[in-house]
Amino acid sequence: MPPSRVAGLRNEDGVTMTAKPASIVGAHGLVLPPGLFRLLLAAAVLLSHLSRFDVGRLAVLLFFYLSGYWVTRVWQAKFGPRATLRFYAARYLRIAPLYLLTLVIAATLNGIRIAPENILLFGTATTAHDPIGVSWSLDIELQFYLLLPALVLLLGRLNVATAIVLAMAAAAAGIALEDVVGLHTVLKFLPAFLLGLLTFTRGWRPGQLTANLSLGAFLVMTAVTAFTPFLDKKNPDPFDQDIWSFFWMLPLLPYVARSLEVRSTRLDRHAGNLSYPLYLVHVPVVNLLQTHMAFGGIGKLAAVALSSLAALLLYVAVDRPVDRWRVRLTEGGAPRSPEPGLAATPETHPVGERSGP
Repeated sequence: MPPSRVAGLRNEDGVTMTAKPASIVGAHGLVLPPGLFRLLLAAAVLLSHLSRFDVGRLAVLLFFYLSGYWVTRVWQAKFGPRATLRFYAARYLRIAPLYLLTLVIAATLNGIRIAPENILLFGTATTAHDPIGVSWSLDIELQFYLLLPALVLLLGRLNVATAIVLAMAAAAAGIALEDVVGLHTVLKFLPAFLLGLLTFTRGWRPGQLTANLSLGAFLVMTAVTAFTPFLDKKNPDPFDQDIWSFFWMLPLLPYVARSLEVRSTRLDRHAGNLSYPLYLVHVPVVNLLQTHMAFGGIGKLAAVALSSLAALLLYVAVDRPVDRWRVRLTEGGAPRSPEPGLAATPETHPVGERSGP
């Protein structure tokens, strides 16, 4: 019989946040709560833009995994096949308002033209014309949202092994499209999204021992990566960085899945929600400071401080009130979560990193 749960807060999508009893919560050990983990991933993207350490792609793939989990949960809890268009509207409105505001500010400050794909987001990953420098991952996220209803239907009829084989075949096709014709699609990243989707739909909940072993295996894989060209941006990659980062990520997934079972407090929820504005603003802030000051140690510390302050202001003044409006507009009549036993936290925001400064 599963352990009892206690009622908690509702997350930003209106899904009730539940948690394990305190005696179990206290046993999560080294596993970070989900919001803090997301903020750590955003900080890794920032670090990647301020240093030679090429950890941003790893962070992006972990965000894609989390997005596969949370967006699938939201789809099943709040929408479903009869509300597909409303789901698409909700997802675009979750991304677009803060992104568009940041886009206009960044383009104005840096004198960069805003192209049609920057407004629509679709095509940004392919053209690489990006005034904020990192919105390619939002393009990939939106493509995943379009596919999600069909993926949930299809994967419900397949076993896990078959689903993973098909996802890897799709990734191979995506890599070929990128290499041959320069078209960047979600296909390349589908395995990461799909693993998150399957974590939710198949109810995968690793135990504490598995999570600890997962963290240890990831640290070993990180040590191995340090002896390859992939960690240092000054070294040319022998093959696609995303391929290596995907296999670098895999040992950590049981740890991340365990994190999803840790109770998310109100403070932890806010910490996680800050990951999206921090992602959006940090590259424009870095570019702005680089043009006006020597960008050594002091300049990088200033970039961290200014990015964090801008992210906090945008979160409080724009993101939170706009998202409350979005929920009322697109989810006012949506049902509550059909999975009340799952420990919940707000869904992951799309966060990405394309290249170093």
